[in-house]
Amino acid sequence: MKHLLLTTIATVLLVGLVSTRPLADEALKYWPQWRGPTWNGVALQADPPVTWSETENLRWKTPVDGKGWGTPIIWGERIFLLTAIALDKKMAIPDVIPAGTPNINLHPQVVDSWKPQKFAIVCIDRITGKLLWSQTVHEAMPHQGHHRKGGFASASPVTDGQHIYAYFGSFGLYCYDFEGRFVWKKYFEPQAMEDSLGEGSSPALFGDTLVIVVDTERQSYVVAIDKRSGEEIWKQDRDETSNWTTPCIFTHAGRRQVVVNGKTVRSYDLATGELIWRCGGHTASAIPMPAVGHGLVFTASGWKKDTLQAIALGKRGDLTGSESVVWSLRRGVPYVPCPMLWGEEIYLLEDRSFFSCLGATDGARRYLKHRLPGNLNFSASPVGAADRIYLLSEAGRTVVLQRGPEIKVLAINELNETFYASPAIVGDAIYLRGNKHLFCFAKPSR
Repeated sequence: MKHLLLTTIATVLLVGLVSTRPLADEALKYWPQWRGPTWNGVALQADPPVTWSETENLRWKTPVDGKGWGTPIIWGERIFLLTAIALDKKMAIPDVIPAGTPNINLHPQVVDSWKPQKFAIVCIDRITGKLLWSQTVHEAMPHQGHHRKGGFASASPVTDGQHIYAYFGSFGLYCYDFEGRFVWKKYFEPQAMEDSLGEGSSPALFGDTLVIVVDTERQSYVVAIDKRSGEEIWKQDRDETSNWTTPCIFTHAGRRQVVVNGKTVRSYDLATGELIWRCGGHTASAIPMPAVGHGLVFTASGWKKDTLQAIALGKRGDLTGSESVVWSLRRGVPYVPCPMLWGEEIYLLEDRSFFSCLGATDGARRYLKHRLPGNLNFSASPVGAADRIYLLSEAGRTVVLQRGPEIKVLAINELNETFYASPAIVGDAIYLRGNKHLFCFAKPSR
């Protein structure tokens, strides 16, 4: 079943990968983008609680208007998230998808009626959970529905510490400052998503460059945008149909690249948009963001068949089936959650309650398809801190595991809410976004 995934500061060395990251001593205060400061879901200097509930280790719980499944991002003492709020008014559904566009059907899991939406950026105090401001950026009637596990605000924003860059897909890219003041906006043409499944790719940021992937049933493309002005730097068409993946930016051998998942994985030069390499062999409808480390790019796709490839960096051109594919896996691969690379291991969370750990450099199986406690479904990606792995299920049950080559359950925490967004971790706290509230769980203050 297809469904939506529901995101530069300084330089640090992480498992042989040089890229933009907060410095280690600053990482206690930052989760600046989808997948956090390491682009990998790991908060290296954080130490959140192991256990929590509505009465244990709950620092605050704040209601959030509307719906949005993007991860909240954090800078210092501010949290930012995106939401879409249904408006009680009538507007016609725009007729903007050209006749004859392929694969525009009504999927049985897609909502078939909806209201006009108010798209907003929300700013919350990280310490107290109080609402600081909410800024409406646009109001419109969507031209397509979305999967029942998705919504009209499924992307995560990104920040450089001065501005928020909020992407609402067909409804535009917006830049606001930390006080909620408008800076610029960029228009995007309406996207034609397969089976009306909705939109969900988040922007990536490196230096002054924002990168956005628009993979649809019309002409797909990847575009680089100047964060200072919203002007286009370069744009490359892609031979892809609908995907919901987020680009990953990294540096290898002194060259900054942006790798994008898809039926064919492609890596582009960040400065020019030049296609550096491509590697086929994946499935359509790609969702997980690639992970990068050990001189390898790890790409996963799990629609209809499982495929994970570890692709060696350093070569150019078509790498499909070449020796650059160092190892691959054909079972136990997630469809929605991202692979999490941590040290010498790569961890894979399947949508339906299986968890695997493999050696990152050789694919050696530490454990494969271990069934997690309970009959759980997962849309959120794994996150980690303090040698612990946090797996947040859709039903609000979080399985906490010990990091390492053997499976060890440390705790199972339960909340009575629905969760599709991935957690964020900063300092002594973990932040969970449910369908009604944003939760902050933290160790007791000394």
